[in-house]
Amino acid sequence: MCTLLLCLAGCGGGSGSNSNDPLPVSQATSRELAQICAKESPYATSSVLKTQGVLADEKKWIKAYLSERYLWYKDIPMVNADDSRYNVLTDGILNVGASLLNYFNDSKTPLKTAVGTLVDKFSFIVDSASWNSFVKSSSRGYGFMLKTSTQGGLKVLSVAYVYPNTPAMNAGLARGDQIISIDGVSVNNTSPEATDAFNEGLRPTKVSLHNFQILRVGETLNITMQAQSITLQQVEYKVLNVGLQKVGYLLFNSHVPGAEAYLIQAMTYFKQQGITDLVVDLRYNGGGYLAIANALAYSVAGSAQAQGKVFEWNYFSDKRSSENYAMNFNSFGLNNQAYPSLGIAKVYVLVTGGTCSASESFINGLRGIDVPVELIGSTTCGKPYGFYPQDNCGITYAAMEMEGLNAKLEGRFSDGIVPQCTVLDDLNYPLGDASERMLSVAIKRMQGKSCSQASDLVKSSQALFGMALRDDSVLLRPDWQTNKFLNPKP
Repeated sequence: MCTLLLCLAGCGGGSGSNSNDPLPVSQATSRELAQICAKESPYATSSVLKTQGVLADEKKWIKAYLSERYLWYKDIPMVNADDSRYNVLTDGILNVGASLLNYFNDSKTPLKTAVGTLVDKFSFIVDSASWNSFVKSSSRGYGFMLKTSTQGGLKVLSVAYVYPNTPAMNAGLARGDQIISIDGVSVNNTSPEATDAFNEGLRPTKVSLHNFQILRVGETLNITMQAQSITLQQVEYKVLNVGLQKVGYLLFNSHVPGAEAYLIQAMTYFKQQGITDLVVDLRYNGGGYLAIANALAYSVAGSAQAQGKVFEWNYFSDKRSSENYAMNFNSFGLNNQAYPSLGIAKVYVLVTGGTCSASESFINGLRGIDVPVELIGSTTCGKPYGFYPQDNCGITYAAMEMEGLNAKLEGRFSDGIVPQCTVLDDLNYPLGDASERMLSVAIKRMQGKSCSQASDLVKSSQALFGMALRDDSVLLRPDWQTNKFLNPKP
């Protein structure tokens, strides 16, 4: 499936001219301009189309939407909607997707953080079909997560995680496997023909078997898989017996509605087993619904600690200050089912640069009510912002609308949250294995060892404590899947 994001990945950046004035009060609102769609749009289905219009109508909607809802509306650059960059022709045909993506991206704030990264590297647009599939945890694929890195100038593509009950798991693919080639095309063959063939095997658009050549601990293997429409299980859990300790291990990969039943099962099981300690593995969790992060945090903290207290303050722009509100801790998530109350004294959270948004709110929210949260891994992605998804003409828009702070008004971690113990994600053991480096360090920390002792490293604990290290390997997923969003507004 060729999503808007994948098709237009190379079209962002740049700046416009200075002919765009702030939205006049008398101009039509985004509600009035909604679903007036360009006739050339491949995304505007009959179910959303209100009125057939032209591309300029969709750009007017974007302008009104950003002016009304964008957190940094005062810093929107001036762009000329008539510029060719926002009226892209591909082989003489108007490319609606590229035009709107350029217009939206160039309308985002140019402000930067203290370390020089863009404040808003999160606002996005994506075709609504892909967005809806993501929210439902459904996709067409094999069911694995991949990480990319570079070794000796060559690209390395490694399997980071294999989802249960998927083609990848059934074929025997495992964490740590390196993909050497697909259908005979090397991962390092960068010719256009080879790139197209490799990508077709990696994200198939047609029903076909594909051959993966895999490197596993020095041995080359061949695995054949066929992509399927699958629903991804976002949660796994187990109890580890460590001496006299019962340690609950919760692997949680996405705050989406389908995860809730598994989360409630996991926390109920932990309570029945009488766990003494808890490790929450969020290393690959890019976020999702804030209500789920809230309910999980309530379950961890317990009713005595969390009841009646603020999980997250949500602050909008000054023109929307009347919408600011406190989201209190709640035992009920999205599906109106209660999470059990565990009352864990201290929680250990495994994190990487792939830990984002709602996952960071889980950490920050617990710290706001004085539940100790120790982070083990590498610096998180740094996204204290959220949004209400908005559909217009078959495209889902996500301009960051609010900033989240905890009960102590702490937050603003736009450069990421730094772990107490720095440990890299090494892929040598399955997730949940007590020998896996990050989990192993968490267990040793429970036993009173320092970070350096737990990591078996030469560096002193002083050198490691609070080290802002980022993993050189990168989780291969669309940037728009690293987000925090609120229940849709009517």
